[in-house]
Amino acid sequence: MILEEITKEEFDLFAKTLNCQNFFQCGAMKDFFDVNNQENYLIGLKDNGKLVAATLLVYRSTFLGKKMFEATKGFILDYNNLELIKIFTEKVYEFIKSKNGYRLLISPYIPVIERDTDANIVAGGFDNTKVLKYLEKIGYKDIGVGVQVKWDYVLDINKRTPEELLASFKPNTRNYINRTINKYKLECKDLTYDELAEFKKITEDTCQRRGFKDKTLDYYQKMYKAFKDDVVFKIVSLNCDTYINTLEEENKTLEAKINELSDGPSNKNKKEVMKNDIQNNLKKIEDTQALKEAHGNIIPLSGAMFMLYGREIIYLFSGSCDEYMNFCGQYRIQWEIIKHASLNHYERYNFFGIMDVFNKDGKDYGVYEFKKGFNGYVEELADVYEYGKGFKYFLYKMLKLIKK
Repeated sequence: MILEEITKEEFDLFAKTLNCQNFFQCGAMKDFFDVNNQENYLIGLKDNGKLVAATLLVYRSTFLGKKMFEATKGFILDYNNLELIKIFTEKVYEFIKSKNGYRLLISPYIPVIERDTDANIVAGGFDNTKVLKYLEKIGYKDIGVGVQVKWDYVLDINKRTPEELLASFKPNTRNYINRTINKYKLECKDLTYDELAEFKKITEDTCQRRGFKDKTLDYYQKMYKAFKDDVVFKIVSLNCDTYINTLEEENKTLEAKINELSDGPSNKNKKEVMKNDIQNNLKKIEDTQALKEAHGNIIPLSGAMFMLYGREIIYLFSGSCDEYMNFCGQYRIQWEIIKHASLNHYERYNFFGIMDVFNKDGKDYGVYEFKKGFNGYVEELADVYEYGKGFKYFLYKMLKLIKK
């Protein structure tokens, strides 16, 4: 078996034959690293000329000019082939040593154990803990979660139509989506490169409110250029004039129904309810007119960035304007991308990161609850694993211990 540098085309063709494929490990991500001047290598292991394992490695210099290499969401190989994992690890480590490296980090994109929507372990489901135990057996050390997500929330598309998927959602989620379509008549559009500042404005507002660090506009622009058709930025907006017209038409319908009802006592309550609805609509019209005067006719509500790669679509980053949450923009944006996944034959839609899965009092448990409304399942991913040996690695561990 021979380890060598490979082309992006070779890498992508091979990666898309395996379930562990992901956008962190692909040719376009190499392009992104290149334009960011992040040193990287695409390497593959060939058995009699046939590619059997591959990875995208990024590195950075650390102590004494030595380099730490990382395969984010890698390696790309058949994790059921334990001997292959060992051989590839040894070959990769030889490679990074030749590049003045001493430490290797991997975070396999494999689910640990099958779980349901409430994160309960599914009896008789798959169990990949044997792979993780084997990693430790051959010298890897589990160092925890790292910067990448540990828990995902996933919706299997399973060749279901948009109508079948919508029917499978929890009632509240389905109702919110229908409201954005039939009542608010929200508008959803894909952004061009020149419109990415609109998305950045929304994410910036959200990150400031929630205490997160936002990505830069430069990051979004470089991802757009690197991934081309495999990245989508969407924004959902309220058209004030359209919404006002909908409310006015609804009031006309209510008034007509009131006039059709007789004045008998049996209809008194019905008329009162409809009159209240009319008054509520008038208040909404007044509020929407004020919004229009203050912010213009088209008001952005929510935005999201999605990665379209291989068998899945991943919901990567998003934001919503806090003052417009009552218009349910995030529900509509999720529905639009789920429809896209269904109509374009993706296997699954990955809502990506969730936190506080087991802590109902946690600040991020609400995000998990929101995603649960789409009736998918929790996916627990492998931790980050560290591999190293020799004097340089020993010295690093000693210095780290002293610093601690």
